[in-house]
Amino acid sequence: MDNQTRQDKIAAALREITLPVGIEIRSWNEADFTAIQRMSSVEGWTSPIQRSTDALLAWQQSWPALVAVKDEMVVGFVRGLTDGAMTTYIADLAVDQQLRGKGIGRALLDVCHFLYPTARLDLLAEENAREFYGACGFRTLSDGMRKSYVK
Repeated sequence: MDNQTRQDKIAAALREITLPVGIEIRSWNEADFTAIQRMSSVEGWTSPIQRSTDALLAWQQSWPALVAVKDEMVVGFVRGLTDGAMTTYIADLAVDQQLRGKGIGRALLDVCHFLYPTARLDLLAEENAREFYGACGFRTLSDGMRKSYVK
């Protein structure tokens, strides 16, 4: 999908939701990666720092890949993978800890959902995030499974 088509899809999705005051949501760009790494590190997610080349490649090849911006600073992000019809998998979602509870995370998820309204949103969540996802309309199906990369 070309960049213009993505921008058009984001604009259409944004018309379906109300953004928190002062927040803009847009496609990520490589200049945002340092902020994504910083926010990931705060969450204890080591891959974007320890495997920065792989993490950057993951962002480059993912869609939807969006950032929330306030006063020209990235304050949240979401990275997903989709087939465009049935499933959008949310791989990463984070919001600056000082701005949580203001609707930024929900807005990022809502944009992802309105990009592909026939697709369900699937994700794995840490225990401390389950209340947030439940408030956003998600339900717990199972604990999920993961096998890490081979070194």
